This record gives sequence, structure tokens and C-alpha cells, in this order.
Amino acid sequence: MPKRKPHAKIIGGMYKGTKIPYKPSKFLRPTENRVRETLFNWLMHDVEGSICLDMFSGTGALGLEALSRGAKKVIFLEKNRDLYERLKTLIEKLSLSERAKIIHADSIMYSYEKLNLEFDIIFLDPPFRKGLLNTVYNSLCKNKLFGKDSLIYVEAEEDLELSFMLWKEIKKSKVGQTQFVLYKNEG
Repeated sequence: MPKRKPHAKIIGGMYKGTKIPYKPSKFLRPTENRVRETLFNWLMHDVEGSICLDMFSGTGALGLEALSRGAKKVIFLEKNRDLYERLKTLIEKLSLSERAKIIHADSIMYSYEKLNLEFDIIFLDPPFRKGLLNTVYNSLCKNKLFGKDSLIYVEAEEDLELSFMLWKEIKKSKVGQTQFVLYKNEG
């Protein structure tokens, strides 16, 4: 029997059931379907018409889910060339190029002023155990990428202490070794 390719899938909205294929890797951890379901239940009234940033896109599951549920625009940043190409192909296949922009770049080093955007929702799911979240938080604040009441989703290893001065925790959960938290910018 041939080995099935692993995939995540879009779990709600216009593109519900669409498979998001990927190659397994120790560096890639697509957000689990049940975690995305919880997150998008939290965001139920906020996604429609929003402008989103998927900073460490990977498979693009978070940003694609947002587009499927009515986000106006999603900017994807991915530094891995293969993941970038796969995501670009899927966005074109779904005819989402008008609402999605994928950028092949390092999320931490990217010059965000080029975008000239303030995001309503930011998805942060950086590689685990690399100490990136404080650097990302500082970069987001410095580049003024969010406004008052913007929502920021953070996915991190369960034992990581999270503390962001300008953000108020509004929802939190855990699945296995992963914690996921939704914050609201209050700065």
C-alpha cells in the first residue's frame, strides 16, 4: 500500500476540507487541526474583513484558515524556499492571490515598513526552543505592526514563560506539549 502524504486541512469557511500538503520535517510543526479549530472559535467575530500577518508561515495553515473564513488580506512570511514555493502554489490554486501575499523572507530580519500596514490579527508560531518570541515582540512593537485592540496569537512550547508588556492575555489553552494563547494589544 502506498504511503499517504501527510497534510493539514482547512477546517472551516469557504475552503473547508482543502488539504495543505507538506513534507514531514523536524523543523516543521503545522498547527494541529483541533488547535486551529479552538483558535478560530476564539476569533469567530474578528476574522471577517481583517488584515492578518502569518509571520512564520510554514504550511500557511493559520493564514489560509483566516482567508477561508473571510479575512480581507493575509501577508505570509516564510524563509524556507520549499515551504514558500508550496504555499505560493496552493494560494494560486485556490485563486487567493488578490487577498494573499507571500513573501520569501526571514520574519525577524524583514523590513516591515515596506508593507505600510497595521494588522488586525497576527499569528506567531515560531520554531520552538529558539528563543525567538521576545525578539519578535520587540520587532512588532518597533515596527508598529498592530493597533489598539489588535489580536496576537502565540503558539509556543508548554514550558516557555510568556510575558508581553503591551498585550493582555484573553484566552489560553494547551494541547500536548504546546500552549497557545490569544492576546489583545492594549498599548
